[in-house]
Amino acid sequence: METTLSATRLTLLAAIAGLLLVACSSPPPAPGSAPPAPTGSAPATEPSRAVGGGSASPVGLAPRNPALESWKRSAAQRIHQANQNKLFEGRPHHLLQAVIVVEATVDRNGNVVTSKVTRSPKIKKLDDMALASLKAASPLPAPPQTLLVRGNLVFSETWLVQNDGTFQVRTLALPQE
Repeated sequence: METTLSATRLTLLAAIAGLLLVACSSPPPAPGSAPPAPTGSAPATEPSRAVGGGSASPVGLAPRNPALESWKRSAAQRIHQANQNKLFEGRPHHLLQAVIVVEATVDRNGNVVTSKVTRSPKIKKLDDMALASLKAASPLPAPPQTLLVRGNLVFSETWLVQNDGTFQVRTLALPQE
């Protein structure tokens, strides 16, 4: 009796699960019909490639601004140049000590006007290192006039920090191992 009751319960649970799956799935398209159009107001775009051979961005993101990407590359090169003794070579390891995102404002001449950490593992010494390495690189290359808003450019850069405290900025880093 107990075995029959358990088998009945399992059958009932399986039937309910099947009904839920059917109810949650969309009906198959009619033969010969076009696939459904994506929802939302933004048109589908080709995925853009990250500078430096990174992975493709998901469809639906705003296209990258080539002038900004080019300027960020120049700025990242300046950061690396000013902090050569603190850099690591090669690909970042898959287990980093920290990923730190800094938002900075630069003026029309490339001077860093303000900077703040916007993402951090809350290790003050690493946050300070990222901010100090940006400050050491100032002035950055002057941004193109087209990128300036009220005479300034606000941008974000990411510091990839290894366990020994050395770093690379993401704009110039190879994909992780």
